Amino acid sequence: MEGNDMFSLKFLYSNPLGKLILNEKISKNSLVIRAENEPNLDSDPQRSQYVRSIPKALLYRDLLLQGYLVYPKFLKKIDNFEVRADDLWLATYPKSGTTWTEEILSLIYNNGDIDKVKDVLLVQRVVHFEVGRPVGHSRWLKKLKSPRLMATHLPASHIPSQLQQSKCKIIYVVRNPKDNAVSYYHHHRISTFLGNYKGSWDNFVELFLKGHLVHGDWYEHIKGYWDLYQLYPNRDLPKMIEVMADFVGRKLSKDTITRIARHCSFDEMKTNNMVNRENLPIKDLFDMSQSKFMRKGIIGDWRNHFSAHQSQQFDDKYNDKLQEIGLTLSFDTEDAFNRMQRFGRIICHKPDPNDDINSDL
Repeated sequence: MEGNDMFSLKFLYSNPLGKLILNEKISKNSLVIRAENEPNLDSDPQRSQYVRSIPKALLYRDLLLQGYLVYPKFLKKIDNFEVRADDLWLATYPKSGTTWTEEILSLIYNNGDIDKVKDVLLVQRVVHFEVGRPVGHSRWLKKLKSPRLMATHLPASHIPSQLQQSKCKIIYVVRNPKDNAVSYYHHHRISTFLGNYKGSWDNFVELFLKGHLVHGDWYEHIKGYWDLYQLYPNRDLPKMIEVMADFVGRKLSKDTITRIARHCSFDEMKTNNMVNRENLPIKDLFDMSQSKFMRKGIIGDWRNHFSAHQSQQFDDKYNDKLQEIGLTLSFDTEDAFNRMQRFGRIICHKPDPNDDINSDL
């Protein structure tokens, strides 16, 4: 549906016709099961309460997924989905800067012509792979004209086999886990498809650390794509845009890069109704009275939410693991700026001993 044609998410799942369309029988031995039917779910009361708070939650090969707008019939076809050589896939753990990167990529592919995209919803320019139509989603994806811009929150272990073999280009965006957790917490609170989370921040932190949230464990998610990068190697916003444009084979002039950077500043994105999710075909997908989809867009907001104990828990959980795989992340704006000045990127390989980059996060 496009433009001002809007329908209610809850109505889709509650009216008789919707129930008929969506009522796919799922066997217990399937790749996809209803999460509420998971054996031994009640052995962990904290996880059980969270899983049951997600409307119609699914388990796809043991990965917890939302139930609204994600369909078992399509999930079963994912492994054999045909990837095109000129596809560009954006992969992220939820709330890692996905929307921002999507807007930048869309403009790169439109040669920085903002007028060309200003009246086209971002969700129509960059198509979300596993979230879509109740009927014919896979056929619709196959009919999309090349080059396709695709986005996914699936971990590397669950993406199409051809994508795992690097049959096309993949961009993966990483955000430090503390800011990621804060953003995902607020996202849960506003998102109908995530049950408009009513639990406490402290409880959410524990769920994040245990890898119990929708789309699974943060570390395993980034490690999966980092491992793919090792197998297939191939905060200066204009510099990041140039890096992405070069990677996808689009040469942009400095004026075009400047124009995209200005358009994709957070203040511009926050008020852009084609991007900020305030104008969608599904009217009740988000409850913006709780928080805005485009909330702050900064590095370091975690300090306004984390207690000292919670910060230490995250350090204990992730620091050694990140160093083992040779990945260092930035947790503060100043550090991010210094990295961009020195290395041209924020996310770095394990540093040389002679470098003065902070290696203990």
